[in-house]
Amino acid sequence: MLNNLKTFHYHKELISSMLKMTMLASTTVNIIAPLFYYFVFKDMIPKPILFTWLIFMFSIFIYRRNIHNRLKTILSLDNQNLIDKFLKLYLLTIFLSAFSWGLASIPALLYADESHVFIYITIILGMLTGSMSTLSGMFHGLVLFILSITIPVILALIFIGDSQVYYYAAILLSIYLPIALPSAFRVFSSLKEAIYQKEKIKKLNESLELKVQKAVQESKQNEKILQDQSRLAQMGEMISMIAHQWRQPLGAISSAVMGIQIKLESGHFDFKKEDDRDKFLMFMDKKHKNISEYVQFLSTTIDDFRNFFKPDKEKEMVSLTIPIERALQIVQTSMSAKGIAINTDYSVNKKLYLYQNEMMQVILNILKNSEDNFIEKQISNPQINISTKKDKGCYIITILDNGGGIPEDILPNIFDPYFSTKSEKNGTGLGLYMSKIMVEEHNNAILSVKNIDNGICFEIILKENSRV
Repeated sequence: MLNNLKTFHYHKELISSMLKMTMLASTTVNIIAPLFYYFVFKDMIPKPILFTWLIFMFSIFIYRRNIHNRLKTILSLDNQNLIDKFLKLYLLTIFLSAFSWGLASIPALLYADESHVFIYITIILGMLTGSMSTLSGMFHGLVLFILSITIPVILALIFIGDSQVYYYAAILLSIYLPIALPSAFRVFSSLKEAIYQKEKIKKLNESLELKVQKAVQESKQNEKILQDQSRLAQMGEMISMIAHQWRQPLGAISSAVMGIQIKLESGHFDFKKEDDRDKFLMFMDKKHKNISEYVQFLSTTIDDFRNFFKPDKEKEMVSLTIPIERALQIVQTSMSAKGIAINTDYSVNKKLYLYQNEMMQVILNILKNSEDNFIEKQISNPQINISTKKDKGCYIITILDNGGGIPEDILPNIFDPYFSTKSEKNGTGLGLYMSKIMVEEHNNAILSVKNIDNGICFEIILKENSRV
């Protein structure tokens, strides 16, 4: 307790809590109680003494109010020296108020009867009890208030009081001091500990918040790295598919060019004859149209793949089948060449808000996984069935194959990063992980998987008109 009196430093929140309560207490101590004292003793104590004391108490109240407001303003500044300075001035007003009440016992004992003196002591005890709560945030102020009142009153009762009753009252007030001060210190310590614990928790929360922000940042960075790795793997597959898609039209263009060259070199057409010239022009026109068609196909293929890697800026209203058809345009030729049949059954074609390219990537990734599985397991008569339907207010894209399914013990892990059922050289383990993120986090939908009779079934469950 004494150590706390040696140091004069208070947490801002302690001062703030004290200021919230002491303005009302100050009104009581310096205005209401003095007026009550005046009306009780006005016919006993000389008027000049009463008026002087009353004006002094009112003056202290005005000064204290001014210091109170200044201290509230200064608390918002980070200037501890200035705060301590005004806090000491505030303590001065507490001392002056308390000491004035202590001195008020002298005229009460000199001019009033015993019953009125005990009314005065009752007022004093009431203010001492009230100070335990109003000044609990500042132990120096509490000690100063209690001692500044009780010591003058005790001395006045002993030296001015003319009966044994006053001595007993002095003894009771003397006993009150060793009880009140430790109790006041316990209240102060509890409040101080609560505030420091609150600050400790606040700092801990701030630290945890920083750690969470850092973890989220790292998670986003890791997700970006995984996404980049996934896209690199997809680019390799895309280049392979471009080569496959271009092989046939490039061969056809080469064949058309060679056909023209052979016709020219063989002398099949006699350009001196008008009829042969017309036939050659018709032949060239036909070949030109064929070459134009092949070039257009090549250009469309490039556009399809370029759009595939173009990031979506925002969701757009898209028919449910559009991302499916765009994905099929890319893989159908390759799959047909490998004997893989793709069947579609679109029961609904609702327009929904989607990241179109992302949804196409998901479907393409599922299709490519089926294709790789067919080849690895050498499935005879491989088939992929794609359908759309509405169920319980949701729109569902179902992709199922007859590739034998996935073992039940590893099925829950297929959406984990770097988990792959393919051989090490063919699988990165990122495709389905990124598909899960694109469907669930970006498109606010659900991507699920289950084994069916003789294959695997993926479902993309989309909510209607969800823009989040």
